[in-house]
Amino acid sequence: LPMSGVGVILKAVGDFGPFQKWLVLLTLFPCLSVAFHQFCQLFMVPHMPHHCDTSWIRAIGPNLTEEEQLNLTLPRDADGAYEQCSMYSPVDWDLSSIVAYGLNATEKCSSGWVSPSAQPPSLLTEFDLVCDRKDLNDISQSIYMLGLFLGSMIFGPLSDRIGRRPVILISIFLQGLFGVGIAFVPHFYVYMAFRCVVGASVSGVTMTILALATEWVGVSSRPKAVLISHCCFAIGQMLLAGLSYGIRNWRLLEIAGSAPVFAFFFYI
Repeated sequence: LPMSGVGVILKAVGDFGPFQKWLVLLTLFPCLSVAFHQFCQLFMVPHMPHHCDTSWIRAIGPNLTEEEQLNLTLPRDADGAYEQCSMYSPVDWDLSSIVAYGLNATEKCSSGWVSPSAQPPSLLTEFDLVCDRKDLNDISQSIYMLGLFLGSMIFGPLSDRIGRRPVILISIFLQGLFGVGIAFVPHFYVYMAFRCVVGASVSGVTMTILALATEWVGVSSRPKAVLISHCCFAIGQMLLAGLSYGIRNWRLLEIAGSAPVFAFFFYI
């Protein structure tokens, strides 16, 4: 079979020469940001205690301690701990009657939830991803996966049509723009929409960079190039763990993980 033009070039310059090594090296940096976006939400929704907001009783008894307030307004579970998703229904009695007779009727949290004030802001506390809203966390992950699917359907054929480099630039720009934008979203539904776009950009980056690296690397060295990129993805996961440990505010963490990709964009 006649050898293609690229095959002739690779045979002349070698399977894994200086150009290919630099190319593979450059493809490693986006893998770090891909690992961040793939797993960052796991660190933004930490498990923490919470209970219904029962500040209504403060209007009746402004001098109650926090423990007295919770004891009067929250039922307890089988283990003796305060229920996290239910409260005693508010009444218009005076405080002495509430203390004497107690409250019996329960209802779901009607005024939101309260978490320990010392905890840094997280997706869970800021958007109340607890109780009836707990499923929103899983739904947002599914929407991110939908973005991965859409990105593979869009950017794969597009890279064949207009070239690898433009698609890499578009994907990295979208990833940085919407990644940083997530840090400023006012509502959780906007967060999910932005995560969908980030997911699409992640697909564009991973597919196109992998294709670019393997196309310019000789057959004998392609496993090496792919293995190196996968190792860098694992390093990105380790960096994410350290980054999330040092930055507990979820909005600052999102900026720290998304903004550096702009440096790579302008470098290209």
